[in-house]
Amino acid sequence: MQSRLEHNRSRFIVKRIFVEEFVVVRRDPSKTQFVVRLNDFYFQFQRIGANYNQVVKVINAHFSNVAIPHQIALLEQRTRELKALSIEILNFAKQAKEWLRI
Repeated sequence: MQSRLEHNRSRFIVKRIFVEEFVVVRRDPSKTQFVVRLNDFYFQFQRIGANYNQVVKVINAHFSNVAIPHQIALLEQRTRELKALSIEILNFAKQAKEWLRI
């Protein structure tokens, strides 16, 4: 089994070097940092959305009709923040698409 793996690996390497076009990919650290930041925004957005759903469930389950309007007002404020974050994510995604030529 080991010799078979070695043979396949050798064929793979020989094919990559001699048969196919060899392309050198250069990494731009600033672009990498940009993509990492965009991913961070995306995951933060997902976490906020999950928290949002949990808050709605808690409000419905544990608050009285008197307290619900106040809690809903707080939730509306967080929703505005979530909307602002989503707009920022979309703007970064558009910049990334243009910058990275995706």
